[in-house]
Amino acid sequence: MLFFRRHRRLNSKQKKSHVEHRRAHLANERTFLAWIRTAISIMAFGFIVEKFSLFLWIDLAKGVSGPDSSLVASNLLGIVFIGLGGIMGLLAIARFMHVEKEIEDNSFHPSEVMDVLFALIFLVLSAFILLYVFNWHNALFLTFKK
Repeated sequence: MLFFRRHRRLNSKQKKSHVEHRRAHLANERTFLAWIRTAISIMAFGFIVEKFSLFLWIDLAKGVSGPDSSLVASNLLGIVFIGLGGIMGLLAIARFMHVEKEIEDNSFHPSEVMDVLFALIFLVLSAFILLYVFNWHNALFLTFKK
């Protein structure tokens, strides 16, 4: 849809390039929509973790003491997921616009910076989850050690 709406505003040279490379433009749009779906999914998971204190319920079901720390960890992790999902959405928009312009100018080069930024977001999310799981296992170990 963005392809056709934007096509109307181009000059004749850009329109010719836009039509010749329509498959690349449409692939770019599909990629953009996939990144947006991923960002929304990360934000939704963060909302669930934060709103329903998912980890608090997991700890209570396992009989681990210290629900206050689990509540804080759950809220913090949820907020981090929501924020990083939003950042990922903004990066997806920036990448889409940049690639769209490069396709029109016939000068497309893969962006290593954006790939690194997306990888960093993934690593931060993974680190938070690993940190929480590690702390949860330590709490579980100390509970059983008593």
